[in-house]
Amino acid sequence: MIRASICRSIYIEAMRRITTLVPAALGLLALTLGTTSCKSKQVELEDFQIYDNQITAFALSTDEATLKEAVSAIPFVIRNTATGAIYNIQALPYSSADYNVHLRLSKAATNATVEVILADGTKVTWKDAKQTFKSSDLLKGIQLRITTAGRGTSTNTYTYKVTFKRYQQDPHAFAWSEASVTGLPAFSSTFSQVELSGNSGALYYVKADGTNAVSSFTTPTGAWTTSSLTGLGSGERLSSLLTYGGKLYATTSGSRLYEASALGTAFTAKAFPTTATPQTLLGGLSVDGKPTLALVGKTAAGATTFLGYNISAGTISTIGETPSTSFPTAGSTLSYELTGSSYDGAALYVSGGRTADGKASPNLWATTNGTAWLIVGGKIQAGVSAVSQSQAYVESQKRIYRFISTASTLELYISDDRGATWQEARTVAFTGLNRTDFAGYPLVAFPSSDGETVYLLRGAKTAGESAKLFVGKFGGLKTVTE
Repeated sequence: MIRASICRSIYIEAMRRITTLVPAALGLLALTLGTTSCKSKQVELEDFQIYDNQITAFALSTDEATLKEAVSAIPFVIRNTATGAIYNIQALPYSSADYNVHLRLSKAATNATVEVILADGTKVTWKDAKQTFKSSDLLKGIQLRITTAGRGTSTNTYTYKVTFKRYQQDPHAFAWSEASVTGLPAFSSTFSQVELSGNSGALYYVKADGTNAVSSFTTPTGAWTTSSLTGLGSGERLSSLLTYGGKLYATTSGSRLYEASALGTAFTAKAFPTTATPQTLLGGLSVDGKPTLALVGKTAAGATTFLGYNISAGTISTIGETPSTSFPTAGSTLSYELTGSSYDGAALYVSGGRTADGKASPNLWATTNGTAWLIVGGKIQAGVSAVSQSQAYVESQKRIYRFISTASTLELYISDDRGATWQEARTVAFTGLNRTDFAGYPLVAFPSSDGETVYLLRGAKTAGESAKLFVGKFGGLKTVTE
């Protein structure tokens, strides 16, 4: 079973025990998704000098609607060194306007006095469990001076330096422009998917006349060259595609499975048992040390089901459950495999795709065997009606950009936790684009190898129409710590 590491409260570990702090909003602290499900974030507290452990809890919040969830989700690390240190690893959200920040902290000694010293030297005496500051004053860094009673009439003073890591600019910002490119394929909405290898890649697609083709490039803004695919059955159309273990796998409308070399054009049919037929590739993972393809297929009786296909043996290792109505049984998905963490093995995650009613899925699903799936986070989000959906995963950012064309506009959703949660992109994400120009069009999105650019390829909606390539330069996740 995969359990999502989506956490709602902060904990600090001190003196080998866990002490509850304040509630925080939804967020992912773990670097991977394959960790144990919990209702808390865990924040490390390093006790170099236990007797200086004067601040036991530290958290921020705000009432600003656009920042509320993001600010309250930020955990802070407390270090009890000679001069204490409190800081955040995950950056606070960007805001061009000043806003009110609520600071909450807890003292180890109830009779201790706390003084908040702002960057300009202003001293504020701490009076309540929560006090409010302007972001322009607080987030430039502060010091906490704690005074406790000593022996007799003496006092002890402790100091914590508090720094805040925050975004310098809006992390949703893109600057878009249309590229002048020769040979762009006028792909339709039937099927289209890009496979990448460094800066080069290939778009596999189905033409309006139902034939399969591939268009290759050494760089996306250079010339594209279209070729035919060989080895596929007569009249069969591509229905899904997956690169796994250095090989390219494909399913077709003929309910068959094929294999080719990476970015290849010559396919060979794979033996598939008669007990089931393949429909849609979901991803690849190691099951009991054996490379396995996870698929949606049909049993001999015609029932839709999950399948596990042992690549080496050419056999179906498992016929699983029937997919729920909210599971993406068709359309292009983005999948990735993670190992380790709380599960001793590999876990496969799948984002995107289309549900049986044709809606674009916003949910993230996970499996450890390819045939038993559960939704990460435990809550199903409703799909949206869309003409086309495409996702670009930028590895260096650990971000997924999900582009959707509807009947009226272009939408973009951004995930900072590999598809577990999504934010609707702000207006700055569309700078240089006319969103209505994408209404009703097939889309394919993919990243550059350096993670600085996202390419958005718009296909053809009508016969004779040309495709267009748009280049989005990412503003960057630049941060400042003060």
